[in-house]
Order: sequence, then C-alpha cells, then structure tokens
Amino acid sequence: MPEQEGWFFERTPFDPGRSLAVKVTRKLAERQSAFQKIEIYQTQSLGRMLVLDGVIQLTESDEFAYHEMFAHVPMAVHAGARTALVIGGGDGGLLRELARYPSLERIDVCEIDADVIELSKLHLPFTACGFDDPRVRVRVGDGARFARDSAGVYDLVLVDSSDPVGPAEVLFRRPFFESLAHAIRPGGAVLTQCESIYLHLDIIEKLIASIRDLFARIQYLNILVPTYPSGMIGLMVCSTGPDFSAPRRPVPEEIQRELRYYTPEVHEAAFRLPRFAAMRIGR
Repeated sequence: MPEQEGWFFERTPFDPGRSLAVKVTRKLAERQSAFQKIEIYQTQSLGRMLVLDGVIQLTESDEFAYHEMFAHVPMAVHAGARTALVIGGGDGGLLRELARYPSLERIDVCEIDADVIELSKLHLPFTACGFDDPRVRVRVGDGARFARDSAGVYDLVLVDSSDPVGPAEVLFRRPFFESLAHAIRPGGAVLTQCESIYLHLDIIEKLIASIRDLFARIQYLNILVPTYPSGMIGLMVCSTGPDFSAPRRPVPEEIQRELRYYTPEVHEAAFRLPRFAAMRIGR
C-alpha cells in the first residue's frame, strides 16, 4: 500500500519485513553528516523523535526506560564507581542519568558524530541536558581508539550504540571489546546496547561466544521500549567479577523518586530471560 503523507516509516535492512509508522507533525532538523543522515521530528503522540539513517533512536515518550536502566543498573551494583565513560550516546540521555550521582567524579563521553551532539542540544533538551553537568567531558572521535588509549581509567564503560550497521558495526566485534576490557579498572564493568532477543538472538549469541574469555561474567538484560523493534531492547553486561542481576545497594531516595522506569524489582526482573533466550545466552 502507498505511504501516507505526514507519516514516518522506519525501515532498515537490519530488520527486514516489518516497519513502524509514526505520525509526524513537523520535521525539526535534517542533516547529512560525515557518518549518517540525522533527522529530528515532532510527532503527534510520541513527542520529539531522533532518527539516524532511517532508524528511530529515541522518542520523548519512552527514552527514559532505556536510559534509566542503562545507568542505574550498574550504579546500583558498583557502589565504588567514580569514573564512567559513555561511548556513543550523543543525544545526552545517558549522561543525564549518570549525572544524578554526586559520587561520580568523572563522566566522559566519546561520540564519533559531532552533528548528533549539536542537533540534540538544539532540539532534544530533555536528553541533551546531560551535557550541562560540569563533570561531563566531551570527546569527538572514534570510541574504540579512545578506549584503547585509556588503560585502566574507568570503573564503568557504557556503549550506547546504534545497530551494527554503518558507523556502529565495529562496536559489535571482538577487537572493540578487547579495547573495553583494557579500559576498565579491576572490579569494573562494561555495558553495551545488545539488540532484541526476538529479532537478533543469533547475533547476540555469536557476540557473547566471541568475547566470553575477556570477562569473568557476561549477563543480558531486557528493557521494554515500545518504539524499538519488537518493543524490547537488551543490554549486555560484561563484568570483571560482580553479579549484576540484583542491586547491591539501593538507589538513593532523592534519585529514585525522580525515576519513571527503574526500581530494584524491575532491575532483578530484567535479567530473567524467557526460556528460548535463556537456553542460548543465559549460561
């Protein structure tokens, strides 16, 4: 059937055979950067929406679920975390959540595409406010190279990547994870965006198998995000020791009352995988 005017249709070779349609009211920005096509829309029911190379990266209506779990799961386990690196994450949402913790002394972000940062600051203030914290230091460049040059610097490295096509493809290969393992301190952890168990289980299983020897423990957790394909997205936790499947300290009350998705109960439930996935990646 022909596409209707005023609707954005997400189509990606990485997820063939399906599409998500979103009613848009205005295009706020469009730019072809050196790496990708960047679009930002005002939508009818989802607020503002960031799109990279035709793929929805976030919407104002549900980005909090992804960013809260990405930040508060590790902070609820690694009580001694003082330094954090975000690779990717040019919209600022993950920085926003990390900046809630006074205990973090250093928050670095390495984003390959400066245009994503610029346009997010112009049009996505609800996430880009994360750049306002004075502890945040921005590096524009290759995240893999930055990690290789940061031996033993970080307690947490959080890789907020897009799908493994285009500029993010390298972020799903073993050499990149070797760099990440090199960048974390003893007792530290790496968390990475790791796709959907319903659509990409083969990719997840292959990646875990290829890096299992680099970390003491690898775990996978699910997050419910309606505007992502299958309504779910996963994070892979690569730890040098601690079990991340349950919080080891409560999120401070002054932080918890500001959150809309993360709770200790949701933290634990996110690691409980359905049988078809647990049999393949839950070991």
